[in-house]
Amino acid sequence: MRGVTRTIRSERGFTLAELLVVMLILGGLTSIAVLAITRFLGSGTSEAANTEVNQASVAISNCMVEAGAIQLDAVAPVSWDGSEDVVTATGAGGVVYDAADCLRGKRLKATYRVTPGGEITGVTDQEWAGVSWEDGSWKKSK
Repeated sequence: MRGVTRTIRSERGFTLAELLVVMLILGGLTSIAVLAITRFLGSGTSEAANTEVNQASVAISNCMVEAGAIQLDAVAPVSWDGSEDVVTATGAGGVVYDAADCLRGKRLKATYRVTPGGEITGVTDQEWAGVSWEDGSWKKSK
């Protein structure tokens, strides 16, 4: 019986102070991880929006190149969301080329302002959350 009581007395656990210190350290590490993940998730939206505007720009350029035109058919800036028969260029022989064909049926999440020269100059409407159009590209909203 004496041997049993001796082993029980020699075993020790963690004190309350030691447990609190460990919990504080874990809490600090968790808050740092949450901030880093939140920053990472927000940047994905602006990257996706900028990819979309680049795809729209390439589609417009392809339309103009295929038509052999230096200007689109529109005489004034138009609003384009990827729909057909909005951004077009007429080539030799009267063949009409549509920028929407280069998007392969994808509707854009924003409506872009397109000049007759084929340049995207702004946005009139958008479905992107957490981003805004500034200086010709999408930026993460602050």
